[in-house]
Amino acid sequence: MNEYRVLANKYRPQKFSDLIGQEALVNIISNSIKKNRIAHAYILTGVRGVGKTTTARIIAMSLNCQKKTINSFEPCGECSLCKTIRTDQNLDVIEMDAASKTGVNDIRDIIDNIKYKPVESTYKVFIIDEVHMLSINAFNALLKTLEEPPEHVKFIFATTEVNKIPITVLSRCQRFDLKRIDNSVLSEHLSKISNLENVSIEKDALALIVRAADGSVRDGLSILDQAIANNSEKINTNIVSEMLGLADRAKIFDLLDFIFNGNVIDSIRIYNELYKSGADIIMIFDEMLNAVHFITQIKISPSLKDDVYTPEIERSKGFEISQKLSMPSLGVIWQVLFKGFSELQNSLHLHQHGEMIILRLIYINSGPSPEELLKKIKIKENETKSKEKNNVNTVESINQDNDVKQSKNLIVEKISSVNDNYEINIASYRKFADEFYKNREAILHTKLYNDVKLISFKEGEVILNTTLIKDPHFNRNIAKLISKWTGRIWQVHSSDSNIGRSLNEEDMINQQKEIEKIKNNPRMKKILDNFPGSLVHSITELTETNDENKFQNNIKKEKESEG
Repeated sequence: MNEYRVLANKYRPQKFSDLIGQEALVNIISNSIKKNRIAHAYILTGVRGVGKTTTARIIAMSLNCQKKTINSFEPCGECSLCKTIRTDQNLDVIEMDAASKTGVNDIRDIIDNIKYKPVESTYKVFIIDEVHMLSINAFNALLKTLEEPPEHVKFIFATTEVNKIPITVLSRCQRFDLKRIDNSVLSEHLSKISNLENVSIEKDALALIVRAADGSVRDGLSILDQAIANNSEKINTNIVSEMLGLADRAKIFDLLDFIFNGNVIDSIRIYNELYKSGADIIMIFDEMLNAVHFITQIKISPSLKDDVYTPEIERSKGFEISQKLSMPSLGVIWQVLFKGFSELQNSLHLHQHGEMIILRLIYINSGPSPEELLKKIKIKENETKSKEKNNVNTVESINQDNDVKQSKNLIVEKISSVNDNYEINIASYRKFADEFYKNREAILHTKLYNDVKLISFKEGEVILNTTLIKDPHFNRNIAKLISKWTGRIWQVHSSDSNIGRSLNEEDMINQQKEIEKIKNNPRMKKILDNFPGSLVHSITELTETNDENKFQNNIKKEKESEG
């Protein structure tokens, strides 16, 4: 009885032509081998399962193949060297897992080994997988050898996180970025393997596997292997959905449709059905996020409804829903749904939290927006004006006019309930800053008064010198709050100009002018003369109080004594 081999190993590429989705890499490597312009070190980077280690082995086989002709680059796969490299038994092709051997001593073993020539191959090839896991000392120990290795030595590094590799190492290697495999290419590849395994698979089920694989050939083959083990005759959508723990995609789109229509009862019913069927709550909302993203895509590009690599139910339902929603609505729905999904990660009451997110989505999506209501008002007013031209003095025209006025009042009330300060006019920057004081934003008011210099002001747009402000979101917060309070859009920009003044500086200058004026007042001159060394520091307006009366009486008595 033959030992079972998983599909990822059974159908592992053995030649460059077997690699899928990496045409640019294959073209460059094959040309360099044919022209004998082989670099001493390569680094292969990309997400998991796209073929980094496989490519490294094929390069090693091609460099050492005994039957390869001069103008050829493909390994024969039949000679003894190709076979031993493929089965990891070749003494001259050394694979090392840097995840388990991270230290400088492991690298020293390689350095000690490179001085010996190959036993039976043309080149001694060192393949280091997950090279980013090496320690800094290990990388430093490798630098000199990597820069000037012997002619018979080649290095091939593979990594999923190239950003963790020191730039000094990267600069000594030829780098190749392996791409995620396109859905159409991966779908054809998995379909071909299904046929070789004599397994029938539905297109929609294949689409689910491809989407779950997320561009990884190995992940796609592993999922397909699991599905075949589940049902070796025919694989359908239900098998794949249950196996992956996915919520029923048709029900996900039904749930979104009910939410967008404001149907609370049916939305909660579908949600509970998904929950009772065993779907994970977080997975349900993950699928909802994917569905909203797909609806947005199909809204932008309606041709996606004909994409055969997307399940039919998703294309039809997604296109149908996209026709009912505007892009701004989809943007708001995505933001609320994504925030809810993030909240679920730390929630202790997942099911209840999920229901509240659905209710939140229904609430924000129900009812017309203020802009739509105002648009309806204008339409009614235009209709009334046209009817008044035909029959100015009729009772019907008067009644219609009253209806419009009543509707307008209702709209104004609705807008006022959203924002009590709708359309407040602000004529100066001082009034602009005062709004923050009135609305109890003391910190922002203090910054606007003391730390910010006014460069330019007009209704709806302010330009400020914010050099002293350290908060990177200061302008955005100011614009957001003032727009909310006034009922109109404000833009707040920053400038490096120093021509402006802060309100504090402006008040100090004005007060100095007032002080100079009051110094020339006869009464104040007399006080300053009577108290040598006295200065006028500031001016404060006094109301008619007892203290003020006493002050006036004292001056009066002083005058009488002089007389």
